Amino acid sequence: MLQAKTVKEFSQYAAEQFLRTAVIVDDNIYERKRPISHTPSVIQVPGRKSSIKPQTETAFETIDILPEEDSVNEILWQETVVGFAKRHIVCSLYEPDKRDKYTVRSDVYKLCLASDMVIVDWSLHGDDGQKALELITNLVQNSLEDIPEQLRLILVYTSEPNLGATANNVFEELKGKLGDGIEPQTEDNGLSMHTSNSRIVILGKPTHLPRLEHYQSHEEAEKRLAERSIEEFSKLASGLLQGTVLLGLAKIRENSRKVLSKFDKSLDPAFLVHRAMSLPHEEACEHVHPLLVAEIQSILQDCLSGQIISNNVIKNWVSDLWNPKESARQLFGNDQNSKEFIEYFCLNGEKIKEKYHSNTFASSFVKKVVDRRGWKGSSSEDRENLRKLADLVEINSETNSSHKLAMLMSHRTFYGNDGKSLTLGTIIRKGTIDIPEYLLCLLPSCDTIRLSEKRRFVFCILNVMNQENSAKEKTSHIVEDNKIFKELLFSPNSYNCVTLEFEPSPETKKVIAEHDENNNLSFICKTDEQRYQWIAQLKPEHAQRAAEQFSRNLSRVGLTESEWLRLMSK
Repeated sequence: MLQAKTVKEFSQYAAEQFLRTAVIVDDNIYERKRPISHTPSVIQVPGRKSSIKPQTETAFETIDILPEEDSVNEILWQETVVGFAKRHIVCSLYEPDKRDKYTVRSDVYKLCLASDMVIVDWSLHGDDGQKALELITNLVQNSLEDIPEQLRLILVYTSEPNLGATANNVFEELKGKLGDGIEPQTEDNGLSMHTSNSRIVILGKPTHLPRLEHYQSHEEAEKRLAERSIEEFSKLASGLLQGTVLLGLAKIRENSRKVLSKFDKSLDPAFLVHRAMSLPHEEACEHVHPLLVAEIQSILQDCLSGQIISNNVIKNWVSDLWNPKESARQLFGNDQNSKEFIEYFCLNGEKIKEKYHSNTFASSFVKKVVDRRGWKGSSSEDRENLRKLADLVEINSETNSSHKLAMLMSHRTFYGNDGKSLTLGTIIRKGTIDIPEYLLCLLPSCDTIRLSEKRRFVFCILNVMNQENSAKEKTSHIVEDNKIFKELLFSPNSYNCVTLEFEPSPETKKVIAEHDENNNLSFICKTDEQRYQWIAQLKPEHAQRAAEQFSRNLSRVGLTESEWLRLMSK
């Protein structure tokens, strides 16, 4: 595995391992065109008030047009294909006919839809971008609606001298279709834009036509197109965790044959017996899920172990991406002290107690968060200081990264909006977001399926943390409700539980959430005829831990004993 030295190198390496397909759409791939000579002239390109706002704005920009010695826009596509092949990426070349369509039913659209990266010429058969715009718009818009979880890079590869005008045409077209769903990226002089799952970049073909200086960094030779494509794609997943996940997905794909061999056809008879014995109550295909999950987990544990993110990458993250907030400056005095502390903390954890002893700028704060036994956290003051420590590492106050990571580690992710059922670990809400009551389902999973009549479910109330004293409160669960993070505390006591009756669906034999008038998923309770909104689903291990804690409290034994002896045992 490459030992990257910077976050950028790590992200690009991860993207290169993940990417496998690219397609180039151009009307001049297989035929060489006759040279076209131009007489020397000067043209004035009107400056446009772009929605993307390029770095340099002028009323008129003067561009000298010189005679061309070679073919116009002659591209050696073989070098491009070889460049992709060296990186184990299959690159398809597609030269559309002048009569070809670019709708969602067209062949070129379907080819592009199946690719990680799409490189399209701007002027196809001299149409000044109309067909390219139709293809780009269909790819971006339908990707958001049909396959919103797939990442895609779209490069507009053009010989146009004014790349800013091309970028503005693309942005205005997508803005008209997507509204606020498209955002320009200011760091690229207005030549790139993002949706939630796509990145669109304008690149210039090598040409004799001169380009403005601030666009020259976006001119790319065909032999470097593969490298540039990977670099641009990596900006869609440029975080440390995102890079690690891309590497994991690549390893899963590399080991697909080995996984399939574990489920070879010799097991089919046994599986059919298992399925027949499970009917009519269960669909045995669902039993494949945990088997496949276990194999994928084994791949990641064996192929993606060790220190994936090197110390050099972490140092680069602190140096280039982390900036001290005002709270850090107040605590450590200046930016250099802040960066020194954050870097040492990220690299060494609780060993900061060894470096930041007495008479250093951080000694008083370190003593509040860590002692010889490790991190403090037993008192309200300890919890407040740990929150301050986590807040210091945040890049800005709006990210709430600790809340998001806590939810990612404990909540099940749903790749769809339907089929959510009431089972062990489901968190629901009664009441409004302003006056909520959160409940955690503790009924065993086997008692929530194959239901033929109404069933009473056991819930434990999750106490909402006191917002006025939030820094010191205990927290065991995080949920996001109506885009607001709520910190909750699970108290597994018998006096803190309730039972509610729900009716199962006749088809699924489960209690299934339904959309209400506000399009929120909720369950209708037969006990009080109220709606309980679905909030989250804990992962099985977290749900099982909560059930075990609750049952342990129920099994406590009360007895008469010597009070002196009881106190002596504490």
